[in-house]
Amino acid sequence: GEDVCSLKDYVSRMPEKQKHIYYITGESKESVANSAFVETVKKRGLEVIYMVDPIDEYCVQQLKEYDGKQLVSVTKEGLELPEDEEEKKAFEEKKAKFENLCKVMKDTLDKKVEKVSVSNR
Repeated sequence: GEDVCSLKDYVSRMPEKQKHIYYITGESKESVANSAFVETVKKRGLEVIYMVDPIDEYCVQQLKEYDGKQLVSVTKEGLELPEDEEEKKAFEEKKAKFENLCKVMKDTLDKKVEKVSVSNR
């Protein structure tokens, strides 16, 4: 939705498979709404809370969970979204398919990158 919502409302709308509360912090609604991270989560049919007030960043650092659900930033490395077996299988196939490319890229870029990996982000 486009309006202000409480964590209670957000949790009440969560699909059963969703285990976390997803959020993104930023300077404006426009900047976070256009984030590739948000797009990835929304493609899965999940809702993202936009936190654009200066105090929001501080709040989420202090409030780690609500109603037994962990607050997770969609910009976090290694973000794991709920997926069914078919999606897991497809991702593993992509990882295997591009494994050699990742190795070549890492070898080529050497110390310019820490790691090269296939991601679902």
